[in-house]
Parts: sequence; structure tokens; C-alpha cells
Amino acid sequence: MKGEQHAPWITAILIALVLGVFALFAYFNPRSEYDLGGGIALRMPQWHPWEDWAAAQREEAETQRRQDSLESWALADTVEVSAPLRRPKPGQGAIQFSDSDTLGMAKLAQGLQQLHSGGVLRILHFGDSQIEGDRITGDLRDALQALYGGEGAGMQPLVPFVPMAAVAHTAEGAWTRMVSFGRANDKSPTNMYGPRGISHRYATKSASGPDAKVRYSPRSYGYPRARQSRSFSLLHGPAKGPVEIKWYANDTLWKIDYLDSNARSGALRAVATQPVKSLSLEFRGASPDWYGLSMDGPTGVRVDNVAMRGADGLSFTRMDRGHFMASLQREPVGLVILQFGGNAVPYFKSKEAVMRYGEAFRRQIRLFQEALPGANILVVGPSDMAVKEGLDWVSYPFVDDVRDALKMAAFEEGAAFFDVMDFMGGPGGMVDWVNQNPPLAGPDHIHFTPRGAKKVAKALVESMQAELQRHE
Repeated sequence: MKGEQHAPWITAILIALVLGVFALFAYFNPRSEYDLGGGIALRMPQWHPWEDWAAAQREEAETQRRQDSLESWALADTVEVSAPLRRPKPGQGAIQFSDSDTLGMAKLAQGLQQLHSGGVLRILHFGDSQIEGDRITGDLRDALQALYGGEGAGMQPLVPFVPMAAVAHTAEGAWTRMVSFGRANDKSPTNMYGPRGISHRYATKSASGPDAKVRYSPRSYGYPRARQSRSFSLLHGPAKGPVEIKWYANDTLWKIDYLDSNARSGALRAVATQPVKSLSLEFRGASPDWYGLSMDGPTGVRVDNVAMRGADGLSFTRMDRGHFMASLQREPVGLVILQFGGNAVPYFKSKEAVMRYGEAFRRQIRLFQEALPGANILVVGPSDMAVKEGLDWVSYPFVDDVRDALKMAAFEEGAAFFDVMDFMGGPGGMVDWVNQNPPLAGPDHIHFTPRGAKKVAKALVESMQAELQRHE
């Protein structure tokens, strides 16, 4: 009857029935994704409460195992230092620490010294477009590998974005790149991206043969140690169906791996007795998310260059927290470098906004410290950046405030800081670097030339070596 109202208990029963129907459908639904063809997929809900509970228990146990492993070699806060902390003068380009920090990079130094008896230690260098192509990272990697052993160029994406200095990289197939930063339509529906914050997935083909291929080989330039690798790890997410992966070393079939439909996140590994000149991978079957291919030596220092073009450095806490932390803990990490700030500079309208950015950056530091208690954190501040006003180039209004906010965030969280802007000469330094002959920065007055990036890298490497010598 029109206008008649139902009793509340009837409405509650209807709601419960609707939810029950959805729960039954999710419980009996065998797949989370249905391929409709043409690159279109229909995602449907799944609900497996007992399996999810068991998976959560396994993940918790694995996380605790990694934590115990890390703590077995991590330094205690009472570690002794053999020399006093060096306080740099302005413009020296030295790594800086807060006044209350007397330990400096003792954790990194301890981890590196342990390499003399074998093992591996990873260094993660996250940054924006200033480090693309292995700039800055490559110099630091070569210097540390020369002192402590190691080889290889570290973690590579499945699909090339910006060419690496030491690695030639090609890919075939219909690949999708998903990033934890940038536009919403570039995000992964799972919010899981692996340790690099970047993942890839290919589309299956209806024809016979592999669905996708990737190939890595050394370039004729770049540091020699980075051009050779013997240890490989292919990181993947949960399987969406059976997958076959063929490994070709020097164009000869090396091994074949399989993932079944129930495979969870993990890594496929291959180790050669001699450096592999070229490595190719062929994929056939439903693609999981691929998080990267690590190209390293069997022992020594492993250094990853993770260039995140356009990133503001705040995306780490936006990812699936448990997944990201677990992906960082797959092997010992001695140092995390966070080189950000430049992409945020042009958008600030007030110092209050800059301070909020600094607080958000502190949360990124705390995330890495929680995940990697045995690692030091180094924040690399932004370079000077200039914008044209009339006929003149002047520094962006808040670039020095961003530098100060990141420095404060680093010091308050017990992290180190390297001041690129100060090394360039402070505000106005970018104009001077552009006008050098040959130029140290490009005509956009934002990015370094290869020569400028090399100059910054040299200062960072020398500063790092001076800090490590203090702990010998």
C-alpha cells in the first residue's frame, strides 16, 4: 500500500539477505579476474575467510622470521665509534647529522665490514628524475663494490623506461606499467608494487608462443662491475593462473620455472658460475604482477637505482603497508637513500604547506626505519631550481624552505642529510651551474647534465667514504 512503512526488523532482514547473497557469491567465486578479451578484465570479489586467516598467520610468521634475521646482524644503539663525528662547513658537500647524533652511519659500516667474511648487503636509492639512468647511484655502487666486493647493476624493471648506463634492455608484448605515484589510472588495483614501488603486467595472447619477452645485456659503457652479473632474482606477486618462465643465458635455454595458480608472492632465482653476457626471459600464461629482476653478484654490495619520475617522495606510505615492508625485508639492507623534493617545489604557495610536506616526509622515514631497523637512512635534498621571471632566471620561491623541511625531518628521525643545494652554492646556484662551460645543468634550470650529476655523485661518494672511514 502506498505510504506504508515496514517495521525496522523487516528492513534489517532484507539487508542481511542481500549481504548473505554477496557473501555466498564471493565464497564460491573461483576467480578474482575474468579476461573479456581486448585487454579488458572483469574483476569479481572473492571471500575465503579461513584461507585468508591462514595466509595472514603465515605472513606474520614470515615477517617475524625476517625481523629476527635482521636483528641478528643489526647494531645496538650503544655501538662504539672510533672517531668523532665530522661537522661539515657550508658548501663542502658532506653528509650531515643532527647535533645529538654521534653514531652517524655505524649500522651501514657494520654491515659492510661483515661482507669481508661473505654474504650480501643491499643499498636502495630511491629518487626522482635526477637519478634516472643510474646517475649518482652508479658512482656510489662502483665505489662500494670496489671496496667491499659485488657486481651487477641491481634491480631492473621488466619494461625499460629510461635506459640504464650499464644495461641494454628491451621488451616485447603488451605490457602495463603500474606505479605507486603519479596518476590514478596508473595505479595497481592491488596497491602492491614490490620493493621498487613499480610493477608490470603483460596481456596474454591467443596465438601460440610466448605472451611476452624481456632481454638484458651489458652496454659498451658504464662501470665494468655493473656490466656483469651472476645472481638473478625475478620478483613476482600472487599468481592469477599457471605461468611458464623460460630463462635464456647467452641465447641458450638455461632453465624453466613454473608458477601454479596458487603461488603467492615470491622470487624465482638463478645463479651462474660465470658472468652472464645476455639474459632473456620468455613468459607464457596468466601474468602475475612482476616487481623487478635483480641482477647482482653472489656476494658483496648490491645497489638499486629506483628512479620515480614525477614522484614527491610521499608514496611509500600509500602502498599496501604489510606487502611493501615484507618486500624490503627479503635480504639485509644497510642503507636507504631518499632523494626527493624537487617535484614538489613548484606547487607550494606557502611555508605552512612546505611544513606539512616535511611532516609527511617524516612518515616515510619512519616506515623504512620500522621495516629495516638494521639500516641507516640518508635523505638527499633537492638541488636549486630556477624559474624565469621576465628576462631573468631566479630560484623557485620555496626551494630553500623545502630543503630545510627535509633536513629537519631527517634530523628529527635520526637520519642523515646530504645538502645538494648547499653544494651548488645555495639559492642562485642553478643559474651558475647552467652558465658553466661546459654546463653542469640543462636549459630547463632543473635537471643536471651528465657532467653535473657526476659532480654531485663525486661529492656524495667522497662524503660517504669519509664517514665509513670514521668507523674503521
